[in-house]
Amino acid sequence: MKRQTLSLPLLTFAFLSLFPLIVIALHVVQRREYHPVSQAVSELALGRSGWLMAVAFCSSGIGTLLLAHLLRRSSARPRVAPVLLSLAGLLSLVSAFVHADPSSATTTSAHGRIHVLVGVATFLLIVAAMFSSVRAFRRSAEWRPLATPTRIWAILSVPLFLLIPLSGSAHFGLAQRAFLSVLFAWPLTVSLFARRVERVAAGDARSLLPTVNRQAAV
Repeated sequence: MKRQTLSLPLLTFAFLSLFPLIVIALHVVQRREYHPVSQAVSELALGRSGWLMAVAFCSSGIGTLLLAHLLRRSSARPRVAPVLLSLAGLLSLVSAFVHADPSSATTTSAHGRIHVLVGVATFLLIVAAMFSSVRAFRRSAEWRPLATPTRIWAILSVPLFLLIPLSGSAHFGLAQRAFLSVLFAWPLTVSLFARRVERVAAGDARSLLPTVNRQAAV
């Protein structure tokens, strides 16, 4: 049981990190036909080896669900953030199978509208999870060092999110990537921080074991 608990942060990190890794790989694969400055990340699903974006969205969704479970069982015990993250994780799974329209499209399809709505909802849920986690982190001695960085991430994500529709078609992809960088940096950091917290707790437990054994012997 302890081994499973200790591996949860690393498993969360692994699933979450697969999304940016696949996106970077597809940038290389589609470098002659895809323009990251102007095109959305989701449009990578429409090009060569685009099926990998389904893997990326599924991995992101599973990682977000694991993050919700990780926070729920952590000493910080946030109440709202795990619910918000669980909803975001489920919506990411929807994005895996509902593709965006190409930026060159003159009309918006039904699946394109669904993808946009699901994507925006996912973004807003994660931003809300950041804000709602700050207070819970402050209440926990173990998680308090992450409270201020989380607040900074949350505040920074708001203007970056608003910048996406204001950037225009020429720089849409660039603005979206700036926002996604903040959006993914937070859960990745949280999972690594959770690993650190659990390693410290495991080390403290091992250091107390000789004392307990000596007391039992007496």
